[in-house]
Amino acid sequence: MRRPGLKSIWAVLLAAVLFLGAGLPVHARPGFFNRDARSGTKPLPSSAPSGKLQEVAPPGAVQQLRQNLQQHRPSLRLIDPSNDSIFTTDALELSFEIEDWPLRTDPELGLGPHVVLQIDNRAPLRLSESNGNRLKVRIDDLEPGSHRFSAWAAYPWGEAVQAPGASVQGRLHLWQKLQGTQPERDAPWLVPVSPAGEQGLQPLLVDWLIWNAPLQNLREGDARWRLRISIDGDSFLVDHHEALWLKGSNSSGSHDIQMELLNGLGEPITPIFNNQLIHLKAASGPKPGWMRPRLTESQLARLSGAPEPEVLEVVESSPEPPQKTEEKKQKKTEQPRDLPQAEIKAEAVVEDEVETKPEAAPQPKAPEESDKQEPEPPLAEQLPAEQPSQAETAWPTPPTPAPEKPAGPQQPAEQEPKLMPSSSLGGSARELLNSDGRLRKP
Repeated sequence: MRRPGLKSIWAVLLAAVLFLGAGLPVHARPGFFNRDARSGTKPLPSSAPSGKLQEVAPPGAVQQLRQNLQQHRPSLRLIDPSNDSIFTTDALELSFEIEDWPLRTDPELGLGPHVVLQIDNRAPLRLSESNGNRLKVRIDDLEPGSHRFSAWAAYPWGEAVQAPGASVQGRLHLWQKLQGTQPERDAPWLVPVSPAGEQGLQPLLVDWLIWNAPLQNLREGDARWRLRISIDGDSFLVDHHEALWLKGSNSSGSHDIQMELLNGLGEPITPIFNNQLIHLKAASGPKPGWMRPRLTESQLARLSGAPEPEVLEVVESSPEPPQKTEEKKQKKTEQPRDLPQAEIKAEAVVEDEVETKPEAAPQPKAPEESDKQEPEPPLAEQLPAEQPSQAETAWPTPPTPAPEKPAGPQQPAEQEPKLMPSSSLGGSARELLNSDGRLRKP
């Protein structure tokens, strides 16, 4: 015989279980992050790099580029295909849309800001060319079955941009789905981020992405996950996401970087997807631009995708400052005494002779010049010049010839000045002159 009250009690209990279970987040299932508050086990503490590893500052060029790119807020979106699509072809094409992120590649400095696409554990694809803001990638060597992919906006050195909307992830299937080969929709999975070039350059960039990882450290003891990082045998634990720059003893060889996702108690979380190893080959060839200690303004613009600063060539074609013009004028009026005459141009010779001899007027007066050249004309000076004689008035005065233009450098620099006839001399004085204006010699 059934009791009517027992059925109602079971119904109440079942409703209470369903109500409480609906309020729990999806990541609280056993095997993910171990949030059992009743266990008295303390969370695994984080640790700093130890052994041969030492955390150092990023290269100077990285700091410059980061400051130059912090004005951008990249947004990456999957356009085609939709997440969880099934393809029935051997090749597939993925299309993304990127906004506010300048994609660049410089032939001298290397890769600039770009987008990284990684499918499963394959080598990352770095995309730096777009059609407008569209990126298309064709892949024709995928195995049939299910695959996971992630894409993110990356700095020139390869670090992922940690900003909302700067990365996407999803699943795709070739021919049909295969259960158990990929993480579930709400399961966490780890993606190691390799430095650009995949070389073991020091200092080493260590970066990663964790999908579906919950927030933690909101309160004391709130440990939800840990990441164990091992580099060439030295290990340490981190509990928050922040890219690291590490320096070790092996500065020129290859490096192995292992990353393991653990829960707060140090237990592995689905290690088939969250125990990853990347191998960085030994450095070879010239170092990329972002490894330099410092970049010039032009290099910084080219590597960060910003417009290059205009080179000011106006200095050569612009008019000279007033100060230099005045200096040139002063030099022009002063005859250089120590400069050989042979090095002066023909135009400069004539101009300098005129300007440096102000006493040689264009139309010299006959008495003054004759006084300087020869001491003989005292007789002309004693003659009265105020009252011309009758012979002078009867003899017409010839016109005064125009001063001759100075010739080129072949003309002698000094020439005996000619005494031109003037009406200021009396008739007897005129007889002392030749027809060409020179004094007659006794």
